Amino acid sequence: MGRKIVCPFCGIGCNLEIILENSTPTRTVVRANPSVNLRYACAKGLLTHKLLNHPDRLRKPLLRSSLEEDFREVSWSEALEITAQKLSEIVEKYGANAIAIICSGKILNEEAYLVQKFARTVLHTNNVDTCARLCHASSEVVLKSMLGYGSATVPLRDLDKADTIMIVGANPKTCHPVLWNLIKENKRAVKLIVDAGLEEPAFDDFDIFLKPRPGTDFAWISGLARIIYEEGLYDFEFVKERTLGFEEFITSLKEYTSRYVEEVSGINWRKLRELVDFVRAGRRTIFIWGMGLTQYFHGTINVAALVNLALLTGNIGKPGSGLLPLRGQNNIQGVSDMGVSPYSLPGGYMLSDELARRKFEEAWGTKLPKEAGIPRSEILQEIMNGKIKALYVIGSNPALSDPQDSRKCFAKIAIQKLDLLIVQDIFMTETARLAHVIFPAAMIGEKEGTLINAERRIQLTEKIIDPPGEALEDWKIILELAKRMGADWDYKSPEDIWNEIRKLIPIFSGANYQRLRESNGLSWPIKPDGSDTPRLYVDSFPTPSKKAKFIPIRPPTNLIRPMKDYPILLITSRSLDHFNTGEMTRRINLNSDSMEVILSGADARKLDIRDGDLVRIISPYGSMEMPVRVDSSGIIPSGIARAYIHFFREYNLNKLIGGWEIDEKSKTPMLKTVQIRIEKID
Repeated sequence: MGRKIVCPFCGIGCNLEIILENSTPTRTVVRANPSVNLRYACAKGLLTHKLLNHPDRLRKPLLRSSLEEDFREVSWSEALEITAQKLSEIVEKYGANAIAIICSGKILNEEAYLVQKFARTVLHTNNVDTCARLCHASSEVVLKSMLGYGSATVPLRDLDKADTIMIVGANPKTCHPVLWNLIKENKRAVKLIVDAGLEEPAFDDFDIFLKPRPGTDFAWISGLARIIYEEGLYDFEFVKERTLGFEEFITSLKEYTSRYVEEVSGINWRKLRELVDFVRAGRRTIFIWGMGLTQYFHGTINVAALVNLALLTGNIGKPGSGLLPLRGQNNIQGVSDMGVSPYSLPGGYMLSDELARRKFEEAWGTKLPKEAGIPRSEILQEIMNGKIKALYVIGSNPALSDPQDSRKCFAKIAIQKLDLLIVQDIFMTETARLAHVIFPAAMIGEKEGTLINAERRIQLTEKIIDPPGEALEDWKIILELAKRMGADWDYKSPEDIWNEIRKLIPIFSGANYQRLRESNGLSWPIKPDGSDTPRLYVDSFPTPSKKAKFIPIRPPTNLIRPMKDYPILLITSRSLDHFNTGEMTRRINLNSDSMEVILSGADARKLDIRDGDLVRIISPYGSMEMPVRVDSSGIIPSGIARAYIHFFREYNLNKLIGGWEIDEKSKTPMLKTVQIRIEKID
């Protein structure tokens, strides 16, 4: 059997093998893992070898003094020396907090660990964050505060033990197709999908399909919880023995009357009563959700409502029961676990925890900055305000993926105000085009190390070939830059870094490389003897009281609603064939779905619009032009439109998104829905 790699795309962590012919990658095949992807892989993963071969790969360091100049190829020594010098000058002139780092969820754990260590011990700033801020930060914040860990509680293999599988604000058929297949493996469970994205699922595979109004999941979920409580169908013993805050939570449910729930969410109260038969105490339920729940100004409230429902029904810590947020990138859980956050250290320790901070100060031999850093969602604002002068972007593409708010000159204009932009990536992205320094990086298959998938499973991905040209592994680049800025780091391999992580963070202690090579992966927490924890919270919660905590759900006041001048709600969604900003998938010959706004038949008739017509889409934050496809299936109701997010070079939906209003607790912007009007272009 050949060497294993972990798929470079979504958070399922499928196992693959790269087939070589004359040392050249020619094919990708599934490597069966009974604990993860069984015998499945998706089309994206099966074309990974084309990324390794691709002629567009960055191969040499590139440098320029200003955006008016062309890039010139330079040696690694020159690129690193100049970068280190400029970073030092900025720290000396403006202070350490004038620098920020944005990190991808696709790099290795060892690399992510070095990123945050570089920020905190070399630059002396906590301005370091990931793409999780744009997607599942709301999930992490809520899960950590209510249960103890900011992660999934249940292994993928428990999907075949569930009585009910409830999917909220996500469409795994397109976003996580291997998970879709794993769900379908359970022929017995009732499958309930709630999809405000209004995408057509395979109805034959689901028993119940709900279509709430966008952003209103907190309302119907809380209404369902109220019915379960009033009818005595909650898990009394679990609530009594293993939770706190129950009375306050129940009091908050009084606001969720049948009238309120129906008016806000559009879900009929009688329909909710039908759901009780499938989601109640004694009914093993796995709750799965995506960005249809999290990417709102009140995303944390949406997630908290769902976690409350799991606690109320006792669906945590038992076989076939638990919470499974759908993580979008292959190592976004791991990057978060490594402390790439303005608020937390590796292992989930909070930066504000003085004892934890001292622990890392002693290990790293330096004082750490105490002040919380700037989250990714506020970095562009702080560039515009002149506070941030240098930005180091590793494997991310904020020039396209962040809210553009074109009427307030966000994204590209903000980035061009920087004194120094460093981009470390595998392709020349739109962000890289604006850089002063470009470091060519290695990708999965060209480096060895660990990744953590959506279920907390640590897996080892192996090196198959060398990176192209002079490209280097991310950890080597960070190491060499740190040395040039005075660090005495002496790591010889990713395993050296991982062993340091294991010594500092008890939940990883038993996951040495040998055990990872010999296993199907290990789910943290992992004891020193190598025994792992696929299912969290079986006996207790890692909180001071050893109990979970209910959170009262107060109706938010900032619900998104159609406005007089913007009567349609545009929902952003994802295509089966593409991934994030499309920099990888557009290069591997997948179907190039045409970019179009999908409009209901009723709205199309009202606006005298037909298939293929060109329209102008206008939001409170910007405008753009796009062709129309009229929905003939009846899935999309009047007042709703939908469009894919991936085709940024021609169409960037983020031009229509505001970047100043964010979730108060998670700092996540509203990327899922925006009010628009549509004007036909004659």
